[in-house]
This record gives sequence, structure tokens and C-alpha cells, in this order.
Amino acid sequence: MNLTCTSFSFPLLSFERSLQAIALLEIPRFDVGAHEGSSHIQPSEVEANPGAVADRVKRAADAAELEASDFFPTFGHGFRDRPVNAPDAAVRAQNVARFRAIVDCAARIGAKGVTLLPGVIWPELGREKSFQLSLTGLRELLPIASDRGLRLSVEAHMESVAESPRAAQQLCDELPDLRLTLDYSHFLALGYSPSDVHPLLTYAGHFHARQAAPGRLQASAKDGTLNFPDLVGRLKAQGYVGDVCLEYTWQDWRECWRQDVMAETVMLRDLILPVIRG
Repeated sequence: MNLTCTSFSFPLLSFERSLQAIALLEIPRFDVGAHEGSSHIQPSEVEANPGAVADRVKRAADAAELEASDFFPTFGHGFRDRPVNAPDAAVRAQNVARFRAIVDCAARIGAKGVTLLPGVIWPELGREKSFQLSLTGLRELLPIASDRGLRLSVEAHMESVAESPRAAQQLCDELPDLRLTLDYSHFLALGYSPSDVHPLLTYAGHFHARQAAPGRLQASAKDGTLNFPDLVGRLKAQGYVGDVCLEYTWQDWRECWRQDVMAETVMLRDLILPVIRG
């Protein structure tokens, strides 16, 4: 287990500079964010030439003396553009083609796994049919990742088919090879308590860490209510062998622009690192 940090924590920097910032924070690993329309890696670029993107990532990683941990893409713009549970089978087929390139790129850079979003609830279909479509979409993608020796996990997040702990567990129970990129902040913001989320630790393949509070997806160290020494200790007790990703972000969604990303990342780093080192 080690610390990693998301490249998209620093969207006003270039991708290369974001890795330099992570290195300056003395965090040894990084997670690649690849979201269409973002300031960093574009999924369409990955699909067009996964080798070229992998070369770019490796050059930046080598210059910063960092190792890749996770590859976190979307297939399109945001949650609802080309999610894994797109109702149109043709769109899901396009996602499969894009995912093959993403997995190729992730394997080339030495990432341990790929994190996806689990799909959205379509109002015209309802929660249950949307959930079943997620199972259909993810079931097609799992063997593609496995064939390259990569973990596939989903981040159970707000506004998704897995926004409750129960739904997240059901997703993994239905797809035993699927893991979670577990992030307590999404559940806490929706009013769940940490004890509601603890049973999901056994499904964790990757872990996102940032402070949060009831009603607040992202909070400062002084306002957050999550006990990260306890959470990371619980991970260790589960025999978890993945990384802990510091995932403070700077974006408009859910007012995740209010915190000082650099300062909060340093404080959370210094809180978690002694527990990892044990």
C-alpha cells in the first residue's frame, strides 16, 4: 500500500506539470484522469492512439520520478455522455472499442487497474432497469481488463446507479470480479454514516480519500468528519494491497472549488502516511 494522487487535482496545470506538483508533494504515485473536454488526457486521443498517449504519460512520469497507480477515464463528457449503461447498444459497443484502447494504454504505463463510473439512472427506464444495464455494460468490459492483468473497479458516486452502499454492494455481488474504487465522501454527502460504508471495504480495489461531511462532497480538514486513520487502519485489517489516492479536486461540481487543494492534500497526506507505514 502506498499513496497516490489524481492528476486532475490540478486542472489549471498541464498534465506534465500536474505530475510535477504531485512529486513536489512527495507522493510517489499518480492516477491518470482521462475525461473528454478536460485540460489533460482525452479519451478520444487514447482511442485514436493508445501507444502515443502512453508514451506521453511515461515521459511525464519519468521526468517527475513517479509510478502510475490507476487510470480513471470517462467514455465521454461527464456522467451522462456514453456511460457504461447507455440504453443504445450501439453506444455501448463504441464504449467497448474505446475501453480496449484505454486498457492498452493503462497496461503500457504500468497502472494497476482502471476505474470507471458505474452508470446513471435513466428517468425513462427507472432505477432497476438502469442498474441491469450497468451489469450488462460492465460484464462486457471485465474480461478485457482481466486479459491484460488489470483490475476493473467502479467508483460508487452521487447521481449514479450505485449511490447507496446497498446498491454498490449489489453491483459487486452480481459481478464477483468487479472491485470498488471506494470513496466515503460520496456516501457521506448523501447522509450515510461511515458505519454504513464499512461493509464495502472488503470490495475495495482502489481507495479515494478526501474530507467530507453530511451534505458536503468535499470539505476542509477543519470541517470534515471522516476519521482517515481509522479508515486506513480498517483497510489494512482487510488485507488491502491497493493504494490510497488523495483526491481533492478543483471543479464547479458540488462546489468542489472552495478548498485549497494543495494545502488539504498535504494535511491529508501527513494524516494517512503514518498509518500506511504502520
